Amino acid sequence: MKDWPYTVFPTGWYQVGYSSELQPGDVRPAMYFDQHLVMFRTETGEVSLLDAYCQHLGAHLGYGGTVKGECIECPFHGWLWQADGELAEIPYAPGERRRVKIARWVTREVNGLILVWYDAFGREPFWEWPGIPEFADVEHNYPIVHDHVGIRKIIPQSPVENTPDYYHFMWVHGAGQPGKPLLWKEDQHYLHTRVGFWYGHGKKATWMTPNGPVFGEIETEAWGLGLSNARFVLDGFITNQLTAATPVDAEHSQLFETITVNRQPDGGPEPTGRAARMIEFQKGQIRRDFAIWENQRYVEHPPFAGGEEEHYARFRRWSRQFYSDKPYTASTEVAAAS
Repeated sequence: MKDWPYTVFPTGWYQVGYSSELQPGDVRPAMYFDQHLVMFRTETGEVSLLDAYCQHLGAHLGYGGTVKGECIECPFHGWLWQADGELAEIPYAPGERRRVKIARWVTREVNGLILVWYDAFGREPFWEWPGIPEFADVEHNYPIVHDHVGIRKIIPQSPVENTPDYYHFMWVHGAGQPGKPLLWKEDQHYLHTRVGFWYGHGKKATWMTPNGPVFGEIETEAWGLGLSNARFVLDGFITNQLTAATPVDAEHSQLFETITVNRQPDGGPEPTGRAARMIEFQKGQIRRDFAIWENQRYVEHPPFAGGEEEHYARFRRWSRQFYSDKPYTASTEVAAAS
């Protein structure tokens, strides 16, 4: 993004995958925060995200590395590295030890998402992601839908910055009127808002509002800039859409969308009818935003109009807390401890 004022990645939790897509024994190369990484799941099910390179002769463990019990084996000389990055064994010199370690990144698994913690100062996590209640409630909600959007020229702040943008709904999403702010609440890293809408405004009936216009809400929750959930509430019809933007480098992020809809009285085990259509609709709507963000130029001091400045400026001030003044990699912490 042109003219972006920050030079480091914001602190917070970021999604790096889905639990169901990383089975025991799986190994994946990864690239996040301008770092080459390797992600794997041990045979007992533990997820590990390490810096990618073997400390012996620098082989990338994500290409040809294999899981052996609770370790990952280097494809070059077979050195075994534990899930925590400690050297477990040198197979051709079993009695020898070396003071080397591969940096491990802090991960969590919540609601079927694999998350990683990033902080420019190398601090341990000082908040946890609580998850989305509906994602865990399969009795009342359909199983989550994984939407792999891919790598886009988008920074993590852009999706969350939609939160105070009540006017873009008319031009980007075809709404008949702007949103009406109902709630704005900040609690350190957590931002909670509600915006009111007349769904189906100006129309007798739509597939979403078959009985005519209905007043509903979009409730948004953001935990830092890496994870934000929009809860669309429409007369008992509730859709949750979590947007996750994880930096790959200074200009690009890996985008994930995770969606669920509450179970409908006339529905089966999988979403059909209006529920299935809503899932596809939301996938399409967020891609309209992506098209804007990918080609957007950051304006640090916008000439606001129509009352935009009240919440937009508040959001910009809130977002600053996640940026630091120096870069950090997990390797820095390991080097300092050696």
